[in-house]
Amino acid sequence: MAKLLPLSLSLCFMLLSGCFAFREQAQQQHQNDFECQLQRLNAHKPDHRIESEGGFIETWNPNTKPFQCAGAALSRCTLQRNALRRPFYTNAPNKFTFNKTFEEPQQSQSHKAQDRHQKVYRFREGDLIAVPTGVAFWMYNDEDTPVVAVSFIHTDSFQNQLDQMPRRFYLAGNQEQEFAQYQQSQKGKQQQEENEGSNIFSGFTPEFLEQALGVDRKIVRNLQGENEDEEKGAIVKVEGGLSVTAPPMRKQQQRPQEEEEEEDDEEKSRSKGKDSHKSKNGIEETICTMRLRHNIGQTSSPDFFNPQAGSITTATSLDFPALFLLKLSAQFGSLRKNAMFVPHYNLNANSIVYALQGRALIQVVNCTGDRVFDGELQEGEVLIVPQNFAVAAKSQSNNFKYVAFKTNDRPMTSTLAGRNSLLNAIPEEVIQHTFNLRSEQARQIKNNNPFNFLVPPLQSHRKDVA
Repeated sequence: MAKLLPLSLSLCFMLLSGCFAFREQAQQQHQNDFECQLQRLNAHKPDHRIESEGGFIETWNPNTKPFQCAGAALSRCTLQRNALRRPFYTNAPNKFTFNKTFEEPQQSQSHKAQDRHQKVYRFREGDLIAVPTGVAFWMYNDEDTPVVAVSFIHTDSFQNQLDQMPRRFYLAGNQEQEFAQYQQSQKGKQQQEENEGSNIFSGFTPEFLEQALGVDRKIVRNLQGENEDEEKGAIVKVEGGLSVTAPPMRKQQQRPQEEEEEEDDEEKSRSKGKDSHKSKNGIEETICTMRLRHNIGQTSSPDFFNPQAGSITTATSLDFPALFLLKLSAQFGSLRKNAMFVPHYNLNANSIVYALQGRALIQVVNCTGDRVFDGELQEGEVLIVPQNFAVAAKSQSNNFKYVAFKTNDRPMTSTLAGRNSLLNAIPEEVIQHTFNLRSEQARQIKNNNPFNFLVPPLQSHRKDVA
């Protein structure tokens, strides 16, 4: 009976904290509304331009009062012929609209049958593209006329659990960060040289990436942007053009009904999820009748399991409906010695990691490629990993156990290495030109790690691959 008391106190504390936070937020919102009642409006032009090898990016200052009041940020990207904007993701929802482009080429594009990746879409003038928070995005111009893409970032979205400063998390290169100078200006320009930044892989040690990806040190150096010409920037030129598997524009236009049906199915699924906290007879459950206990530390069916690496089990509102009310979730993990979980990030949640047993070496990387944490997390210690920050861990004890509390009842995670990783979903040629690699090296990045999330120690890893 004594074990139930902490749970009851925790629930009461979270509910009361939620009420307090809501009142405080409402009060702050009222104050912001008052401050945003501007007497005079002005048109704004971009005030910063970043040149790249294949084009340029222009930005508007998100710290000005109109943008802060709107909870928005804006940038404009211009791609020249055969220009590839390197993959990146953002800490808030994006919308892209294209106001210059021309008809699709008539010749069919060749592709390598062995390359597997997510579907690639063509775009045309006037298209609006929705890019969810934390989802990687890249684009390429195969036409003679420059393409101009305007990006709107909703920094005030509930999906953004960081501050209102927009952040681009680049997967490659050593380019200047789009909005870094505005962040530095807020801090008094203490370290102006940090504006150059780097990519998300550059923050991890080479040893971590070698084990996570199953590749050699030379390929890792390319991933981290070492020895790369800084003038290349975020937009690179693809000599000879890019060839990836993409359906013609006409075929995409012939399937609007199918896409609408898919969207309807997704909407029904979401509605069903929203009602998942209701009982079978349709009457909404109360705190008194709702199931308030769910075990994730001793389950026989973990979400991820590798006998040589460990296991991971997650509880969300889908399998534990009480979490829907709290807007929280939890993850329990166990790692064997020298095993690791691959670099990854949470698309829609902060993560509060508490070490239950043992110790692990953990690395956390921010949007400028800086390693903001590189040390051991020991039993009884806690580490807070912000939304979209990349994190990887390697166990230093026989059995490292942890619990991670996440600030979303349905957290989404994207891995940066492994069988179902973000890199695995990108076309081989895009990886090749993004990281300046040979074709076989790009293939190694996609295929050398056959594991999903948990990677066994390096020796057994190599045996499994062989």
